[in-house]
Order: sequence, then C-alpha cells, then structure tokens
Amino acid sequence: MRAPASFRGRIFLVLLLVALIPAALLLTLGTAGLHEVVEATGTAGAWDRIGRSGQELLDEVAGVQEPSAGLRAAAAQHRGELAESVRFSRVYGFLAQRLLSLVPALAVGLLVLIGVLALLAANWFSADLSSPVEELVNLTRVLGTGGPLPPSDPEHARREIREFAVLKNALRGTADRLEEARVREADRIRTQSWAEMARGVAHELKNPLTPMRMAAERVARSQDPAIAEAGEVLREEILRLDVLARTFAQLGRPVEGPPAPVDLTELVSSLARKLSTEQVPIALDAPDHVVEVRGHIVPLERVVRNLLANAQEAVIEGAGAGGCLAVELVLRTLDTGAEIRVLDRGPGIPAHLLERIWQPEFTSKKRGTGLGLPLVRQAVLAHGGEVWAANRVGGGSEFGIRLPFDPPDVPSLLSDLPAPGEPAT
Repeated sequence: MRAPASFRGRIFLVLLLVALIPAALLLTLGTAGLHEVVEATGTAGAWDRIGRSGQELLDEVAGVQEPSAGLRAAAAQHRGELAESVRFSRVYGFLAQRLLSLVPALAVGLLVLIGVLALLAANWFSADLSSPVEELVNLTRVLGTGGPLPPSDPEHARREIREFAVLKNALRGTADRLEEARVREADRIRTQSWAEMARGVAHELKNPLTPMRMAAERVARSQDPAIAEAGEVLREEILRLDVLARTFAQLGRPVEGPPAPVDLTELVSSLARKLSTEQVPIALDAPDHVVEVRGHIVPLERVVRNLLANAQEAVIEGAGAGGCLAVELVLRTLDTGAEIRVLDRGPGIPAHLLERIWQPEFTSKKRGTGLGLPLVRQAVLAHGGEVWAANRVGGGSEFGIRLPFDPPDVPSLLSDLPAPGEPAT
C-alpha cells in the first residue's frame, strides 16, 4: 500500500501547478496570437500587390501621349515612394519570419524560467505553510508517547498563524492535564495500596491490644514502685500503638454524613486558643468576619490541628530560627475560597523532600507513621482544595491549604484523621 503524500508535498504541487498552468496557457496563446498577427500584417504579400497595382497605374500614365509636366513629376515621385515602401515591407517581412521561427524557443525558455521561479516560490511557501502543521504533528506524537512537550519559542510565536497558535496552546493544555491526571492516578493507586496495607496492619494490631492494655493496667497497680513504673511505660506504649492502629485504619475511610457550612474563622480561633502553649504560642491572624466554606468540620479541624502540631514540634526541634518559637496561623479570604497558612521558624524542609512529604511511606520523625501529611492532603483534596509546603526565606517552613467556598461535590474519600488531642503522626 502506497504511503499517503505529505501535507507539504501536496501544498508544493498545488502551488507549482497554480503558477505553471496559467503561465503555460498564456505563453501558448500569446505565441499563437503573435503568429497570426505577423502572418496577417507583417509579410510583404500585401505590399507586393499594392506595388503591382501602382506599377500598372504608372504604366497607364506613361502611355498617355502628351502627359502634363505635373503628371509626369507626380508619377515619378510616386514611383520612388512606392519602390521604397515595397523594399521596407520586404525587410519587415523577412524579420517577421525570423521572429516567428524564434518565438517557440523564446516561449520555451520563458516557460523554463517561470518554472524555476515557481519551483523556488512553491518550495518556500509550502515549507512556510506546512511548518505549523508539522509542528502540530510532532507535538501530537510527543503527546502520544507521554513525553514532555518542547517549550514554545517566543520569537517564533510572534510570527505564527493565530489559529495554529490556538491549537498548539490547546495541545499544551491537554498535555498538562494529562500529566496531572497521570500524577493523580499514580497517587491514588499508591494511596489505595497503602490504605489496604494499613487497614490490614490495623486489624492485626487491634486484636491483641485490649488484653495487653488490661494486663498493663494490672501491672501498673502493683505495690512495687519499679513494677508499677514498668506498667505505666507499657500502658503508654500500648496507647501509642492503639492510636497508630486507628490511624492506619482511617486511611482511605470515607467520612459519614452530608457536607455542611463550616465557619473557618471560629475553627482557627478555637484551635489557636486550645493548642497555644507558653513554650510555643500560636499567633493568629484572621479576619473579624465569618469565613465560611462547605464541607465536614471534623476532618477540616483535624487537618489544621495536625499542621499546627507539626509546626510546634518543628520549632521545638529547631529551637526557633532567630530565637522565634511562635507559630503563625493565618486565615485569608480569596475570590473563590479561603486560604489557611501555618508558618514556623523551625529547621525547614530539605528541598529534595518537599514532594516526598506527602507520600504515605515517608516520615522524618523517629516515632512517626508517615501518614499525617498524606491524610491532610487527602482530606483537603476531597474538599476540592489544594495543599502545599514550602521553605520560608530566613528559615522555617510554610504549610498552606486553599478551600473553595462551595465545591461542586465533596467526595466520600475523606479520611478521619487522628481525633482531637491525639498526637500528629
């Protein structure tokens, strides 16, 4: 099966034919018309006939017995003029015949010249016209393979056709959306895998925890202080394991009940009062008016609580860059939603870990589960929002979430984060 012709090849052929066909027709018709004109007006036949008739007239005049002097003078002058005219007509006829023999060769040469110019022009125009199409084909091919699209050239963008520019921008937008979809799907699969594993681990942990806790409480009530102290240690560790098991079980668990209005102003104010300590105070920056979004108050409260607890631990660990141990809690109203930011002056986050902190398998704490921030992210995304983390200029980190006022639909993939008062993981 023959391969289809390229777009540039077809454009080239069309432009070449459009240039050559009218030129060939014009030269052919022009040559034929010139030949007819020369044949009709340029030969000496007509002048010969005039010369013969004029000669006969002069012979008749010469046969007159006694012509007047004026008649003889006029006849002589006419004879000379007639002879000169006939001579020039024969020269013109000779040149016209030679010209007629050269016209086909000149026409062919001119056609070749026009063909060369048409070839060059068609090649240039076809390349210029097909270049955007070829670029679109290459972008589509790269898009199909899943590779990154090459960056656009601003200099070239100023000269390109508007419709092709719209198509290329649409392809780049499609590529961005596909990449986002691939990242979301990979993240969903990873989270689902961890959720299944975590729930299995939680199930296995829960069964022995109850008898272990009862035994630890009996040991803690011992009259022997050393044994009682060991019982307290056991009870605390069993409690931590219980929190860990419940946290594992909560990953991927849907929240119950319909969404309702949530007063974020009251939420952040209440958490700032409850979690602020003398060692690590929380500085609240929130508007006086009510900032309300639609969602589930329990998961959103636990999200902010988790971020605040992490920030307090960070400033204690880093002793506060510049001597500042306070944690800042900021609430702002946006055009389409609300923004909550938690800022600290702790040691910050290594740049190469900024993306990994949202993964379930990652934790930087010795006793952490690696599920705290993934659960935060899962809850925020389920509310139609977004979450981010960054390092602050001058030291410390910033965690932020944006929530729409009224998301089109709050999905059921909201996780129950650790209950209020429980340590962040």
